[in-house]
Amino acid sequence: MTVTGCSEGELIARVLAGPNPSPHLVGVASRLATIPFWRRRTLGASGLVREHGLDAGRAQRLAALWELAERWYPDDRPAVASPRDALLLLEQLRGARRERVVVILLDARHRPTGLETVAVGSVNASRLQPRDVFGPALRADAVAVIVGHNHPSGDPTPSRADRVVTAALRGAGELLGVAVLDHIIVARGGHHSFREVEGWEEWCARGAG
Repeated sequence: MTVTGCSEGELIARVLAGPNPSPHLVGVASRLATIPFWRRRTLGASGLVREHGLDAGRAQRLAALWELAERWYPDDRPAVASPRDALLLLEQLRGARRERVVVILLDARHRPTGLETVAVGSVNASRLQPRDVFGPALRADAVAVIVGHNHPSGDPTPSRADRVVTAALRGAGELLGVAVLDHIIVARGGHHSFREVEGWEEWCARGAG
Protein backbone atom coordinates (compact mmCIF):
# COMPACT_ATOMS: atom_id res chain seq x y z
CA MET A 1 0.00 0.00 0.00
CA THR A 2 1.46 3.32 -1.08
CA VAL A 3 2.13 6.01 1.51
CA THR A 4 3.17 8.75 -0.92
CA GLY A 5 -0.09 10.68 -0.65
CA CYS A 6 -0.49 10.35 3.11
CA SER A 7 -0.35 13.35 5.40
CA GLU A 8 2.23 13.35 8.22
CA GLY A 9 -0.58 12.60 10.68
CA GLU A 10 -1.68 9.58 8.65
CA LEU A 11 1.90 8.35 8.48
CA ILE A 12 2.30 8.66 12.25
CA ALA A 13 -0.98 6.77 12.74
CA ARG A 14 0.30 3.94 10.54
CA VAL A 15 3.54 3.78 12.48
CA LEU A 16 1.53 3.48 15.69
CA ALA A 17 -1.20 1.07 14.57
CA GLY A 18 -0.41 -0.46 11.20
CA PRO A 19 -1.95 0.11 7.76
CA ASN A 20 -5.55 0.64 8.95
CA PRO A 21 -5.54 2.99 11.97
CA SER A 22 -8.84 4.06 13.47
CA PRO A 23 -10.22 7.54 12.67
CA HIS A 24 -9.70 8.49 16.32
CA LEU A 25 -6.01 7.57 16.18
CA VAL A 26 -5.60 9.46 12.91
CA GLY A 27 -6.98 12.53 14.68
CA VAL A 28 -4.57 12.10 17.59
CA ALA A 29 -1.69 11.55 15.19
CA SER A 30 -2.61 14.67 13.22
CA ARG A 31 -2.30 16.72 16.41
CA LEU A 32 1.04 15.06 17.18
CA ALA A 33 2.26 16.00 13.71
CA THR A 34 1.92 19.70 14.57
CA ILE A 35 4.42 19.49 17.44
CA PRO A 36 7.56 21.40 16.39
CA PHE A 37 10.53 19.17 15.65
CA TRP A 38 12.63 20.71 18.45
CA ARG A 39 9.82 20.14 20.97
CA ARG A 40 9.59 16.44 20.12
CA ARG A 41 12.98 15.78 21.68
CA THR A 42 12.04 17.41 24.96
CA LEU A 43 8.81 15.41 25.17
CA GLY A 44 10.24 11.91 24.87
CA ALA A 45 8.08 8.86 25.41
CA SER A 46 7.06 9.92 28.93
CA GLY A 47 5.82 13.29 27.67
CA LEU A 48 3.77 11.63 24.94
CA VAL A 49 2.06 9.52 27.60
CA ARG A 50 1.62 12.35 30.09
CA GLU A 51 0.63 15.19 27.79
CA HIS A 52 -0.92 13.47 24.78
CA GLY A 53 -2.50 10.32 26.22
CA LEU A 54 -0.60 7.71 24.19
CA ASP A 55 -0.16 4.30 25.74
CA ALA A 56 3.42 3.45 26.72
CA GLY A 57 4.07 1.11 23.79
CA ARG A 58 2.97 3.57 21.13
CA ALA A 59 4.79 6.40 22.87
CA GLN A 60 8.03 4.43 22.79
CA ARG A 61 7.51 3.62 19.12
CA LEU A 62 6.90 7.25 18.15
CA ALA A 63 9.80 8.52 20.29
CA ALA A 64 12.08 6.04 18.48
CA LEU A 65 10.81 7.27 15.11
CA TRP A 66 11.46 10.89 16.03
CA GLU A 67 14.93 10.00 17.30
CA LEU A 68 15.71 8.42 13.93
CA ALA A 69 14.43 11.51 12.13
CA GLU A 70 16.68 13.71 14.26
CA ARG A 71 19.70 11.57 13.43
CA TRP A 72 18.94 11.57 9.71
CA TYR A 73 18.23 15.28 9.28
CA PRO A 74 19.93 18.47 10.52
CA ASP A 75 18.98 19.67 13.99
CA ASP A 76 16.58 22.62 13.77
CA ARG A 77 16.11 23.20 17.47
CA PRO A 78 16.28 26.95 18.11
CA ALA A 79 18.33 28.25 21.00
CA VAL A 80 16.49 29.38 24.11
CA ALA A 81 17.75 32.94 24.01
CA SER A 82 15.42 34.73 26.42
CA PRO A 83 12.86 34.15 29.18
CA ARG A 84 10.14 34.51 26.54
CA ASP A 85 11.59 31.53 24.65
CA ALA A 86 11.67 29.50 27.86
CA LEU A 87 8.03 30.33 28.58
CA LEU A 88 7.00 28.49 25.41
CA LEU A 89 8.44 25.32 26.92
CA LEU A 90 6.82 25.99 30.31
CA GLU A 91 3.33 26.76 29.05
CA GLN A 92 2.07 23.38 30.28
CA LEU A 93 2.54 24.61 33.86
CA ARG A 94 0.18 27.55 33.57
CA GLY A 95 -3.01 25.63 34.24
CA ALA A 96 -1.58 22.89 36.49
CA ARG A 97 -3.55 22.40 39.72
CA ARG A 98 -0.57 21.30 41.80
CA GLU A 99 2.73 23.06 42.12
CA ARG A 100 5.30 21.37 39.89
CA VAL A 101 8.98 22.06 39.30
CA VAL A 102 10.49 21.36 35.90
CA VAL A 103 13.99 21.82 34.53
CA ILE A 104 14.77 22.70 30.93
CA LEU A 105 18.07 21.04 30.00
CA LEU A 106 20.21 22.94 27.48
CA ASP A 107 23.26 22.10 25.41
CA ALA A 108 26.27 24.36 24.79
CA ARG A 109 24.29 26.41 22.28
CA HIS A 110 21.36 26.61 24.68
CA ARG A 111 19.17 24.36 22.55
CA PRO A 112 16.70 22.28 24.60
CA THR A 113 17.66 18.63 25.03
CA GLY A 114 15.12 17.66 27.66
CA LEU A 115 12.37 18.79 30.00
CA GLU A 116 12.37 17.04 33.37
CA THR A 117 9.79 17.21 36.16
CA VAL A 118 11.89 17.13 39.33
CA ALA A 119 9.36 17.86 42.09
CA VAL A 120 5.64 18.00 42.73
CA GLY A 121 4.36 20.01 45.67
CA SER A 122 5.43 23.18 47.46
CA VAL A 123 8.81 24.62 46.51
CA ASN A 124 11.02 25.03 49.56
CA ALA A 125 14.58 24.38 50.54
CA SER A 126 13.74 21.21 52.49
CA ARG A 127 11.90 19.53 49.60
CA LEU A 128 13.79 20.76 46.53
CA GLN A 129 17.49 20.02 46.76
CA PRO A 130 20.18 20.92 44.22
CA ARG A 131 20.64 17.22 43.42
CA ASP A 132 17.01 17.10 42.23
CA VAL A 133 17.80 19.70 39.59
CA PHE A 134 21.40 18.91 38.72
CA GLY A 135 21.13 15.12 38.78
CA PRO A 136 19.16 15.04 35.49
CA ALA A 137 21.37 17.82 34.10
CA LEU A 138 24.60 15.94 34.74
CA ARG A 139 23.21 12.66 33.41
CA ALA A 140 22.18 14.45 30.20
CA ASP A 141 25.49 16.36 29.88
CA ALA A 142 23.57 19.63 30.01
CA VAL A 143 25.66 22.79 30.01
CA ALA A 144 22.91 25.02 31.41
CA VAL A 145 19.43 24.75 32.89
CA ILE A 146 16.35 26.88 33.32
CA VAL A 147 14.17 26.11 36.32
CA GLY A 148 10.43 26.68 36.13
CA HIS A 149 7.54 26.10 38.46
CA ASN A 150 3.92 27.17 38.73
CA HIS A 151 1.83 28.97 41.33
CA PRO A 152 -1.67 27.43 41.22
CA SER A 153 -2.96 30.46 43.12
CA GLY A 154 -2.62 32.48 39.91
CA ASP A 155 -0.16 35.00 41.39
CA PRO A 156 3.40 34.66 40.04
CA THR A 157 4.97 36.80 42.79
CA PRO A 158 7.90 34.82 44.28
CA SER A 159 7.72 33.76 47.90
CA ARG A 160 10.61 33.87 50.34
CA ALA A 161 11.07 30.13 49.78
CA ASP A 162 11.27 30.72 46.03
CA ARG A 163 14.08 33.21 46.59
CA VAL A 164 15.97 30.94 48.96
CA VAL A 165 15.77 28.00 46.54
CA THR A 166 16.84 30.18 43.62
CA ALA A 167 19.93 31.42 45.44
CA ALA A 168 20.84 27.87 46.48
CA LEU A 169 20.47 26.55 42.94
CA ARG A 170 22.57 29.33 41.43
CA GLY A 171 25.34 28.66 43.93
CA ALA A 172 25.27 24.93 43.29
CA GLY A 173 25.29 25.51 39.54
CA GLU A 174 28.43 27.63 39.80
CA LEU A 175 30.20 24.86 41.70
CA LEU A 176 29.11 22.17 39.23
CA GLY A 177 29.73 24.19 36.08
CA VAL A 178 26.07 24.03 35.00
CA ALA A 179 24.70 27.55 34.70
CA VAL A 180 21.22 28.36 36.02
CA LEU A 181 20.09 30.81 33.36
CA ASP A 182 16.76 31.67 34.95
CA HIS A 183 14.08 30.63 37.41
CA ILE A 184 10.64 31.37 36.00
CA ILE A 185 7.40 31.23 37.97
CA VAL A 186 4.37 30.64 35.77
CA ALA A 187 0.80 31.43 36.80
CA ARG A 188 -2.54 32.26 35.21
CA GLY A 189 -1.94 35.91 36.09
CA GLY A 190 1.42 36.12 34.31
CA HIS A 191 4.97 35.08 35.05
CA HIS A 192 8.01 36.13 37.07
CA SER A 193 11.49 35.77 35.59
CA PHE A 194 14.22 36.21 38.18
CA ARG A 195 16.61 37.10 35.35
CA GLU A 196 14.37 39.84 33.98
CA VAL A 197 13.29 41.33 37.28
CA GLU A 198 16.56 41.10 39.19
CA GLY A 199 18.88 41.97 36.33
CA TRP A 200 20.96 38.81 36.11
CA GLU A 201 23.84 39.01 33.63
CA GLU A 202 23.17 38.31 29.96
CA TRP A 203 23.43 34.70 28.92
CA CYS A 204 25.63 33.77 25.99
CA ALA A 205 25.52 30.40 24.29
CA ARG A 206 28.88 28.87 23.46
CA GLY A 207 29.50 28.29 19.80
CA ALA A 208 26.42 30.26 18.74
CA GLY A 209 26.39 32.18 15.54
